[in-house]
Amino acid sequence: MHRLIPSRRHWLNRIARIGLLVGAATVAAGAWAQSAQPIRVLVGFPPGGGTDAIARLLSDRLKDELGVPVVVDNRPGAGGQIAAQALKAAAADGHTVFLSHDHTISILPQVVKNPGFDPEQDFMPIGGVATFVNAFAVSGAMPAKHFSNYVAWVSAQGGGKGAVGIPAPASTPEFLVKLIGDKYRIDLVA
Repeated sequence: MHRLIPSRRHWLNRIARIGLLVGAATVAAGAWAQSAQPIRVLVGFPPGGGTDAIARLLSDRLKDELGVPVVVDNRPGAGGQIAAQALKAAAADGHTVFLSHDHTISILPQVVKNPGFDPEQDFMPIGGVATFVNAFAVSGAMPAKHFSNYVAWVSAQGGGKGAVGIPAPASTPEFLVKLIGDKYRIDLVA
């Protein structure tokens, strides 16, 4: 059985990754310190979410390490497309970076006809920061107490249809919902 609550080792691993990224940024600190221009961290999701929280933690560390202001700029919508397009339009001077889920630059361009950017041509990934765990949860008021109960409940509904909330279109959770629906022969709309 997988743990739903991340372990201490999980969090230590994440902190180490952030530390490595901040450490790597020290190499470029001299160049940034010569400019008073703030560094802008684009986030394709709303304030208060997981990606935003990580961006704010990282921004605080970068500000301390580089000695320049670091501002989180939330551009939510379209699974991160809006923020990705803002990065593409930004000056290539190192003062604008993009913190995003991997699906924004890997899956989304494969399934959206014209996302407004080409990840291979327009972006250069510089490091991984965090890993997100997907969970499938239902209201405590629902009769389903296990996943098999949920499948049975959806099957018993008129037409065997159910709806599942996801964080973004063309995201890994959207594809997982599709796979679950196919496997259990239920009609799940993400």
